[in-house]
Amino acid sequence: MQVKQSLLSLALVGLVVASGTAVAYGPGAPGGGMGPGPRAGAPVDLAQHAERVQARLASLKDALKLQPNQLDAWSAYEAKVKSEAQARAQMRQAMLEQRADAQAMADQRVAMMKHNAQAAEEINGLRKALVATLSAEQKATFEQYAMGPRIARGPGAGPGPGGGRGHGRGCIGAA
Repeated sequence: MQVKQSLLSLALVGLVVASGTAVAYGPGAPGGGMGPGPRAGAPVDLAQHAERVQARLASLKDALKLQPNQLDAWSAYEAKVKSEAQARAQMRQAMLEQRADAQAMADQRVAMMKHNAQAAEEINGLRKALVATLSAEQKATFEQYAMGPRIARGPGAGPGPGGGRGHGRGCIGAA
């Protein structure tokens, strides 16, 4: 029972981290949808993944219209989001390589959840520092990216032009 609770707790932390660092996993399919994602067992293309993260961060930065006094906080946030997205992609690839060994995969999953929990705290701190420098308008833009139009009911929230399957720009913001 104790092990089940521990695994459940780690799984919940993993979910929080996933939502907190979702910048790396915004829209993948044309039309604003998430798309099916990588096939089970498909290798992770780290270069392609890095390009997607960079594109989403660049989109957010453009939308925020940052001022010179905000660039230091943005740079720290951006660097951490990029490095954690890369680390998660590498850990996922390592898990795929160990898929024949169930115990090794379970151990890797636990290690990944622990890493993600620590990373989420660091990213959240950098996020708070960045948000503290933003104007009210910038905060609204940032939150729309963080929640994603599906939740905020902004552009792309449903079927129709630019709406895809309701995922809009994806979850960008908390990392």
